[in-house]
Parts: sequence; C-alpha cells; structure tokens
Amino acid sequence: MSPSAGKSPPVDVIFHPDWWHSHYKLDFREPFHFDPAVRVESERLMRQALFDRFGDLGLGEANARPRPVVGPVHLAIGFVVQAMLGCEVRFAANAAPWVLCAELSDEQVWSLRVPELECAPVMRQTIALMDALEAEFGYLEGDIPWDGVQNVALDLRGQQLFLDYYDNPDLVRHLFDVVARTIYLVASYVESRTGTSSISLNRIVASIDPRLHLHSNCSVQMISRKTYERFLLPSECWLAERLQPYGIHHCGDSLERVVEAYARVPGLAYVDVGWGSDVAACRQALPYAYLSLRLSPARLRSQTPAEVWADVERLLDQAGPLDKVALCCVAMDAETPDENVRAIFEAVESYRGQGA
Repeated sequence: MSPSAGKSPPVDVIFHPDWWHSHYKLDFREPFHFDPAVRVESERLMRQALFDRFGDLGLGEANARPRPVVGPVHLAIGFVVQAMLGCEVRFAANAAPWVLCAELSDEQVWSLRVPELECAPVMRQTIALMDALEAEFGYLEGDIPWDGVQNVALDLRGQQLFLDYYDNPDLVRHLFDVVARTIYLVASYVESRTGTSSISLNRIVASIDPRLHLHSNCSVQMISRKTYERFLLPSECWLAERLQPYGIHHCGDSLERVVEAYARVPGLAYVDVGWGSDVAACRQALPYAYLSLRLSPARLRSQTPAEVWADVERLLDQAGPLDKVALCCVAMDAETPDENVRAIFEAVESYRGQGA
C-alpha cells in the first residue's frame, strides 16, 4: 500500500531492477520469478530495504516478515502473456526480463490460438509457484502484469504490424482477438487466486482500488487515434466489459491525442497519465476518472530537488480537484539521487498543506 493511502493525492515510487541490483545485489534471473523460496525472501528484502532507506516517507515495512507475494509488485515488469503466445524471454541479474520479438509470419499469426493455461510452460511455472506459496502460507497476494493488446502483438509480429494495419487488417483483428482473450484468461485466473490483477503494474492502484484491472497501452503513441479507434478500441472495450473496474496504463507523452477515444471505453475508472501529456486536457476529457500523474524517471536522475518540486506542483496544478488524482514515478534507476525521491513526497505533502 502506498504511504499516502486514505489521503489525497496518493503518491508512490517504483525502482528499476538496476536500482535494486546496484544498491542491494538483488538478482532478477528466473529464480526471482518462479522459485518460491527466492521469491518470498527477495520480496521481503525489498520491503525491508525500502523501510530502512525511506521509512520516514512511509515506504516499505519495518521488521519485514515473509509474505506469499506472487509477482514483482516492486518492479512493474511483465512477460507472461508474450511467453504464453510464443515469445522467447531472457533474464538478467540487473534488468527486467527481455522479451524477444517472435516476428511471426502471416501463416503463424493465422494459426495462433488462445492457449490453455496449463499447456503453456510459463503458466505451469506460475501456477506451481502459486500452489507452493498457498500451501505454505494459506493465502496469496500480489499478481503478475498482463500487459496490453498492441504491446503483446508487437512482440509477436514486430514492426510488420504497422504495415498490417493498412495491408492486412483482417490478420490484425485475428491477432488482437487472440491476444485479448489470452490476456483475459491470465488476468481472470490470477485475480481468482490472489484477489488482484494489476498491483504489479502500478502499485499505486492499491491505494485507489485494488480491484482495478490495468490494460497497458505503452505503444499507443506509436499509432494514430484513427488507427487506435479502428483496431485497438474494440479489444479495449471487450476487455473492459469483462474486467471491471477497468483502467488504462498510458505511459506515453501524448495522452491528449487519444484521450477522447479512451473516454468511450466502458466504465473507465483510472488512467495513468504519461509524463509530457497535457494533464488539463486529459482531465477535461475524463472528469470522472482517477488520473495517476507520472513523473519522468529520466529527468529525475539529473534534477535538483527544487526542480522536482516544480514538476510535482505543475502536474497537480493542472489536475483539477485532487480527490481523483495520484502521483507516481516508475522505473527509477541506480543513478537517481535519494534526495529527489524525498522531494517527490515532500512536494506532495506541501501541496496538501497549502490546501490545494
């Protein structure tokens, strides 16, 4: 849970694997994701490390005890759906899992089908992890990111997908249908076991509504709004009708380009607003939704604390009433100064104190 749970706006931070490896020697190869003992101890160490370093900000957990946390709730990394559908995944000690593009041919795409959960090796490993943790602790918590339709499709098809939009639209629709149904299969299964599906994508949802289902639209800024509406919006709506409450993770810097299309998604309750987006325009288009405003981890590496404060205040000034606003920074690396992390929380607290 974010340190600001129950306050307005909630604020949280998530560090890149490189930060954890550099400062605490944590290893993010396969055992971190699938070995029950490694999973539990690594996650416990992360909670304790956050408390030791930033406990005064409300981060982490004092005297952290082992807990059956299924997925990488401190990292925001995912690869399971891609692996289920045929992508190779490589692991490194200091990095997020690297999904290799499968570059499927037309024939391979047309033959693609939604896999059965236990027929996919990555899900067999995930289910075995869940079973082992539940047998030991009697319950489960956490979840695994299930990514997004176009993100996964790009990992399967590669840059050819952008030509397919014009030259082979029926193939795109088939591919998106298979990906969306696989995503639904994974998200609904994980939720049935742990009670949540998206805390591993952005931990701040635990402060807002742990039931939220976040669809990742990282790559949407690579296409036009017209292309989004023609191809991706139908999949978005299909998922939203089945995964309520529904949210969209948009980390790109131009949310305002597509936000009016997002407003057509049934029951849209939450949107991540990527750094560089026009926050005021997004609020105008989505007056009812929770907006999670994202700072830039790249900027944070070289800014002064005063500059961090200015970024925070500028975002909050544009966001409108703060009862539906959150703020986060995701994927900060090892070169991020601790004082800049502190500045995020101090700026938000100061903003609250001013009665904004």
